[in-house]
Amino acid sequence: FRITRPLPLHYALERQLCRTFGLEDAVVVKSRRSLDETLEAVGQAGAEHLRRILFSGCRLGMGWSTTVSRMAAYLEPPARPLACTVHELAGSMLGQANPYSISWRIAQTLDVPLETLPVPVIVESEATREALLREGSIRTALEHARRCDIAFVGLGNVGPDSTMVRTNFLTPELMSQLQARGAVGDMLMRYFDADGRPVPTPFDSRIIAISWEDIRRIPYVVVMAAGPGKVDAILGALRGSLCRCLVTDEDTAQRVLEGGRRRG
Repeated sequence: FRITRPLPLHYALERQLCRTFGLEDAVVVKSRRSLDETLEAVGQAGAEHLRRILFSGCRLGMGWSTTVSRMAAYLEPPARPLACTVHELAGSMLGQANPYSISWRIAQTLDVPLETLPVPVIVESEATREALLREGSIRTALEHARRCDIAFVGLGNVGPDSTMVRTNFLTPELMSQLQARGAVGDMLMRYFDADGRPVPTPFDSRIIAISWEDIRRIPYVVVMAAGPGKVDAILGALRGSLCRCLVTDEDTAQRVLEGGRRRG
């Protein structure tokens, strides 16, 4: 006779996510007692996954995200020098280069060059954006970001509890408008609906970040997201094939798979 053991839950969920949504990879960690502890575990898993997939000569793109930022503490220096570069995929929330940003910390740990975008992610007018894009260093940084081989990004949710609202980056009224238009989440300030299709916003022409087309052209995009508030955004991103890999936790993965089954 033969004794068979069921697959560990996280491994079974990884297989189901890949099969259901056509992902190349999925990394699922055990859910912890609190969301903060869970996000810390997701950050550690993201760092381990980056270490596995990083190759010499690659261009690594980083998006700002509270979840993505947690991976920096767990990334270890490479055993041998890597001829890589790190690139910021969007302007900053503060409008200036942050010496302790996730991109800076990743580049420091890997001991590779960092190309920054030291501008706000949203500027006051389209004319301001056009003027900034005429600056050679900014134009070049965006052009290089578009050519990344790997990108690590987070997902923003839509609603009054959104980070964009809580930090007064967007008003509750504007967030309500985005919800009314069908937005369920954003990637690098690019909002999308339940099927991963772009949702136009009043500030699209003022964003300094790589475009939807640029995101889709990056060969390997990793989304790091977890928690009940991110389920709809994750589902939209997966349905729209906006990423090749998802790093999340067991509870979130189960909710995402349930949402996928309900939709059929």
